[in-house]
Amino acid sequence: MDQSYAATVVATGVVAATFSTFFIFSCFWYLLQIIALWRVFKKAGEPGWKSIIPIYNYYILFKITKMKNWFWWIIGSAVCAAIMYIADGSNPLGMNQAQLEVYEWGAHPMALFATIMIVFVCVYSGIVNCYRLSKVFGHGVGFTFGLIFFEPIFLMILGFGISKYDKKRLAK
Repeated sequence: MDQSYAATVVATGVVAATFSTFFIFSCFWYLLQIIALWRVFKKAGEPGWKSIIPIYNYYILFKITKMKNWFWWIIGSAVCAAIMYIADGSNPLGMNQAQLEVYEWGAHPMALFATIMIVFVCVYSGIVNCYRLSKVFGHGVGFTFGLIFFEPIFLMILGFGISKYDKKRLAK
């Protein structure tokens, strides 16, 4: 057996094992999130099945925290950015290596600025949503950090714990 062939087989095996492990971990993490959101939705008076539908579950989460309008702004801004990139023809994600090497990153400052702003708005709204979610279940800032960094685990704590949903806590 040729040594370069053996090295290729080993490298392919390592890559396959890495991707398989990542895929299994991702499926497990998403399953945890579905279970946790199911329980959180039930506590908030929403049907649990809504946690299974990927984008709709975040709409319901924003609805629970009284941030429905923010959700639509995020979706709308992402769609506008996609349209802007398509119309401008400056989408670096759809380029091959040769195109990326000659791509002028500063040639489309408005598209770049819009993308950066959308990222900031999404991150900010996610943090605010986590804070408001922890608040409606009677928790504070520390729990918010848990929701930000370990969302499925802290959603499990909300769903299976003794926390009670009270939308009146947002007014305080």
